[in-house]
Amino acid sequence: MFKKTALALGTVLGLVLSSGQTLAAYPEQEAKIVIPYKPGGATDIIYRVASGGAEKTFGQALVPVNMDGAGGVKGARFVKGTPADGYTLLAGHDFLFTTYYGKLSDFPYTVFDPVCLLTQTPNILVMRNGLPFSDWKGMLEYAKANPGKLSITYSPASTGTLFFDRILRLAGVDKKLFRVITINGTGPQIRAVLGGHADLAMGNVPSALSYAREGKLKMLAVSSEKRLDACPELPTFKELGVNFTYATNRGVFVPKGTGKAVIGKIAASYKASLEDADVRRKIADLGSIPVYMGPEDYGKFLSGQDALYRETFSK
Repeated sequence: MFKKTALALGTVLGLVLSSGQTLAAYPEQEAKIVIPYKPGGATDIIYRVASGGAEKTFGQALVPVNMDGAGGVKGARFVKGTPADGYTLLAGHDFLFTTYYGKLSDFPYTVFDPVCLLTQTPNILVMRNGLPFSDWKGMLEYAKANPGKLSITYSPASTGTLFFDRILRLAGVDKKLFRVITINGTGPQIRAVLGGHADLAMGNVPSALSYAREGKLKMLAVSSEKRLDACPELPTFKELGVNFTYATNRGVFVPKGTGKAVIGKIAASYKASLEDADVRRKIADLGSIPVYMGPEDYGKFLSGQDALYRETFSK
């Protein structure tokens, strides 16, 4: 009896030690971070910069893998189906809400475990040249006086949907006063404004600032708490009397069931990256604000965002 008990205890101890050794050794190989968009855009570049900085603390390569398709759903679905071992990460943002509540995907953000928030990119209302107004107030007055004359463009079930829904509702203006032109992608939407095919769009510093500096379009307001260093002349919506702040929130996710210690290791690596002055400068140059939240705080933040998108898309 004693021998059997001792053998059983030895087996359990061996498993515990083995598990501990495996955990202590993580990561034993490179990890992939799936970026569910094409190379070269702001999202792609931000994750590459942040992941490059995180490698120093992580101790292995964090390899970016672009997997675009279906508004981010293709890449997210791939990560969802991988083992929860910390070797496949998802570069995720608000598309996890918009595609689910917009019925473009069949899984909510909760199929993943949150690791950390990395950046927030405030959004900017832009307008084409040649319109008979030059500011936010003039735009609202014109829209009310000329129903159906102005057009707005955004992707179906996107952050642009929420952006226009909320700013117009908070300003007391019916969105039905505007024609909606459905175009996929921020870049094509901005090009539609530049070409005079759409009047208003949601942009950001990377997509719109250079065109505004060249006088090819006009920026009306930004959805940040305070004015951006990149364009200090641009008022916030709050300054214009609309209590609205909104950003594209980029973070890191892993498949559901990933161990807390593994998640902690990944989160700590990205935290160290965002504390690096060069990484912060590169992110700021892309019009984003480095904002770190660890797993617990990020989880609470995502819950609030989920409620916001659910309420918007249920209308």
